[in-house]
Amino acid sequence: MQLFIAFHHLASWQLPGFHFAFISETLPFHRSSSLKRLSQRSLVLSSLLVGMGVVVLLPLPAGWSAGWRAEFLNRMHVPMMGICCVALEVLFRTITGKNKRCLLSGALSASLLAALVEIVQPWFHRTADIDDFMWGFAGIVAGTLWSSAAFFQTTKLRAIIRVLAMAGLISPPLGWTAQVMMAKQAADRRFPVLTNFTENLGGFFWSIEPAEDSSSQQIMLHGQMILERTGQKAASAHLDTLDRDWTSFDRLEIDGTLEASGAVEVGLRLDLNSTAGPRLRAGAWIKPGHHRIQIQWPSSDLAQHVHQLVVFLAAGEPAASLQIHQLRLVPREDLTVKLKLGADRQ
Repeated sequence: MQLFIAFHHLASWQLPGFHFAFISETLPFHRSSSLKRLSQRSLVLSSLLVGMGVVVLLPLPAGWSAGWRAEFLNRMHVPMMGICCVALEVLFRTITGKNKRCLLSGALSASLLAALVEIVQPWFHRTADIDDFMWGFAGIVAGTLWSSAAFFQTTKLRAIIRVLAMAGLISPPLGWTAQVMMAKQAADRRFPVLTNFTENLGGFFWSIEPAEDSSSQQIMLHGQMILERTGQKAASAHLDTLDRDWTSFDRLEIDGTLEASGAVEVGLRLDLNSTAGPRLRAGAWIKPGHHRIQIQWPSSDLAQHVHQLVVFLAAGEPAASLQIHQLRLVPREDLTVKLKLGADRQ
């Protein structure tokens, strides 16, 4: 008997896999089933964490770090962290049994995981943002609410709590998606007017750089687009054009007010197919005061599948502030009509 015990200890140190198989055969059936369930829970949780890590650490496509897509990704932290919180709570409950401390353990672990994600994201060409963490924390609260329903005896009350938790998990991304769809419909109705800041949703698909500049945030706060440049700092406004075909247009009309000591050149860039694809560049000068100018891009190049429009003020002197009231595409003039008009004038 002592020889058998010594052999068992030796196998447990040298052959962990054999040790597990041996134990599973000698333990009572209910304990073996518990180990199997625990192993399955661990596998599901590990797969979930790996999948979440891939999603939050995978580098984003160019242009997704700002604008409406970035905001959608921010709000997706809610269901993602909520699911993670529920999974962690289930794992703790499997290990320690059904008790309310599992709720606290799951919530704290999920919060630490959300903070860790934001810390390591810059290593993977992503941005760390306190707003992302707050959205994730909102998801953790909703996930904790979902798990807490298991501690109530009344079926009706459990159902109400889980409906509220589910609404908290999915309403942020769904609400933002609804706003995007409404803004797109408004943009389609007024096209080819690209923005009109006297109307609602005028700047929904616009983003301003540099984003950390307080004046750049006026597009969100006051429905205005203001570009300010200095000798060292440029300013630009980026429009997600939703991959439209602009072959029937060849000019951009800008209605704006310039504050500067002299005339300033307004630059234009059209990104075709993607932000890394071919580009059309043009520019025009605007004088101080309220003026309406047109910027024409090269007539030999057709603007097909426009991915992004960029209006910018390059760094330089004099310092300038351009407030844009409206942007509108001007249709391409038919060559035969132009020749006829020229002949009539002669």
